[in-house]
Amino acid sequence: MIDLGGTDLYIDVPSLPRDEFERYSTNLFDEWESYIGQVLKIPDYALVLEIEEGSIKVNAKIAAYLYALYIGIGQYGSFMSGAQTIQGQISAASDYLATHATAPFPSSKAKPQIKKHSGSLGQLNRLFVKVQRGKITAEQAMIEAEALFGENAGSEPNFMSELKTSFENTPTLAKQLKLPLSEIENKAPQQVINKKPRIPTPKPEQPIGQQFRVMVWRESKDKKRKVRVIEL
Repeated sequence: MIDLGGTDLYIDVPSLPRDEFERYSTNLFDEWESYIGQVLKIPDYALVLEIEEGSIKVNAKIAAYLYALYIGIGQYGSFMSGAQTIQGQISAASDYLATHATAPFPSSKAKPQIKKHSGSLGQLNRLFVKVQRGKITAEQAMIEAEALFGENAGSEPNFMSELKTSFENTPTLAKQLKLPLSEIENKAPQQVINKKPRIPTPKPEQPIGQQFRVMVWRESKDKKRKVRVIEL
């Protein structure tokens, strides 16, 4: 399967009882999955959601077989625009997950820490950008793409064939020349401000109790949702 991307979240909230935490995790998965079903325009995919209790740590991943990604990309005007559009759909799903992960804790003042992962799809889009900027050739981009997808590349020959054509047809962006005068005009005197380092306020230590991790996943849209609770 191809890693389409995902996100990590950290929410600084008190621990939940086991039953409540498991219910929170499965409800969050169901909401996230429902939203993905509306916005992600590929025929099949796998979802994994791992939620660790203590404060709450969330790790979410979306993956798909190459044939499904190929069909999804084919719905858009070009290979490059299709890959970029699907990456935008993954990013929107990450934003949705972050919003709904914090919804049960309205009294919490701490903002969630969010880190998105663009996965192999993001790396593919970066190859297109490199070709556009003239940093690598279409041939070099294809070599990197084959290494990126590894054994998966052979599962859908049409994907790799059209990807090669798309790299070759990607126009190189014009380079902007820097004139000496513009460099002088853009250089403005910078005011140096010495700031005292902020001393973080120590948080009171919480008593350590039994912690849990809940894994909720679906291997494809047709497979049954699975749940596993792990004691840490």
